[in-house]
Amino acid sequence: MALYDDDRDITFEIIEEIGIISTMDTGWAKEINLVRWNGGVAKYDIREWDPSHTRMSRGITLKEEEMRRILDLMRKRRSNVRSRRRTEDAEPAVTVEAVSEALDSDEAAAGAPA
Repeated sequence: MALYDDDRDITFEIIEEIGIISTMDTGWAKEINLVRWNGGVAKYDIREWDPSHTRMSRGITLKEEEMRRILDLMRKRRSNVRSRRRTEDAEPAVTVEAVSEALDSDEAAAGAPA
């Protein structure tokens, strides 16, 4: 496929359609694909495409190493979020039961002869 931009041919070949991230009411879809631009090495590509894949918006291309780094960062983030949730969801150091037992103990001690 060739596009024309200010006397410059831009060619692309979608090597692999990996998936649709979201779809707009217009029918355009934000996709992640493996695309070869101008006959170069195929790169991961995130951008919006029309349904026929003849027109596209501006987007971002990523080399294999960059995509791996993003995936590693997202895995690390997910792990950190899970860890934070576990810490936040963990039972507090002072539980209702512990406070109740302490109050019962204090009341018993107050009623007992010194």
